[in-house]
Amino acid sequence: MIKKILVAFFSLILISASLFNLPTVYAKSPDYAQIKNSSTYIYKSAELNESISNKLCLVENSYFVKILNNFNDVFYKVEYNGITGYVKKENINLINETPINPYPNNIYFNINNTSCYFRSSPKIKDTINNTICTISAGTKGLRYIGKIIGEEAIDFNGTIWYLTEFNGVLGYVYSAYTNSLNTIFENTEQISLFTGFDYSKVNPLTNTTCIFVILITLIPFLFILFLIYLPRKKLSKANIKHNTKPESVDYYEENL
Repeated sequence: MIKKILVAFFSLILISASLFNLPTVYAKSPDYAQIKNSSTYIYKSAELNESISNKLCLVENSYFVKILNNFNDVFYKVEYNGITGYVKKENINLINETPINPYPNNIYFNINNTSCYFRSSPKIKDTINNTICTISAGTKGLRYIGKIIGEEAIDFNGTIWYLTEFNGVLGYVYSAYTNSLNTIFENTEQISLFTGFDYSKVNPLTNTTCIFVILITLIPFLFILFLIYLPRKKLSKANIKHNTKPESVDYYEENL
C-alpha cells in the first residue's frame, strides 16, 4: 500500500512539473500592412536606390502588402498583386487583420489600335536591350499589376507606364498605347492598426493548444490512479465473496 501511495505521489509531482513548463504562447506577428500614401514604391532590392531600374511599381493607396519577413531596419520584404519586392517601413502601417481583398481585383487594360513595345523597364532609351517583344494592336485583357512614373515615350502623353505580365514575363507598357483600364476604387475594409508586439504569456486556459497539452499530460496520472484503486476494489469484492459461505454449510458446521 505504501508503494502505491508513493507512486501516486511522485506521479502527481511529475504532472505538476509538466504543467508549469507548458510552452509559452506569444501574440502572432502581423501578416499584412496597409499602404499609407500614393507614392509608395515596391523596390526590386532592399537598397536606398531611387532609380527607375530599382523600382517595380507604385502600390495603390488604401490597399495592402503581405509581409514576408522583416528584412532590415528600413525595408520589409513583401508580396503584392503577384509580385515580390521590398517596401520602406515608413510608408506602411502594420494591421491586425487579414484583408479580404488586399490587392486591386480584376483590373485589366487593352492595347489600342497601334502595336507597341513591351519593355523590361519604363523607358525608351536603349531600345535594343530594353525591348522584350511587340504586343499587337487590339490585344485585350492584360492584367494591371501597378503603375510607375517613367520616361515620356510620346510627346505630351505623360510619363505613366503599366506593369503587366505578357506571355509569362513581367514588363511595362506605355499608358498612351492602352485603353479601357478598369476604375480602381479605394479599399474601404475596416481594419485596426497593429500597435506593437505583445510578448506576454497567453493564459493557458484560453488557448486551445495549452488545454490539449494539459489533457494529454493528465492521462498517465489518471491511468495510474485507475491501476491503484480499481484492482484493490475488485480484490476486496473477491475476498468478501471468498469468505461468504452458504447458510446451510454454516449451520452444519455449528451443529457438529
